[in-house]
Amino acid sequence: MTRPPVEVADILRMQGQRFLDRYRSSFDFQQLKAFRALQNCRTAALGGHLDACPQCGFQAVSYNSCLMGSFF
Repeated sequence: MTRPPVEVADILRMQGQRFLDRYRSSFDFQQLKAFRALQNCRTAALGGHLDACPQCGFQAVSYNSCLMGSFF
């Protein structure tokens, strides 16, 4: 499965702070927590692991998804 060129998390990382500056007062704690988790999705902030191909030895870092941990 390939990743789409742009994901919601990408948009939140690029414009999320601007959005929060304007609308933070309408967020409750759980909504803000979910928003932050989505911003950190598949980044070093959530940790990651090294994937390696057993045939050719190619290695790539895969960052953890925000869905791997419970943020609610």
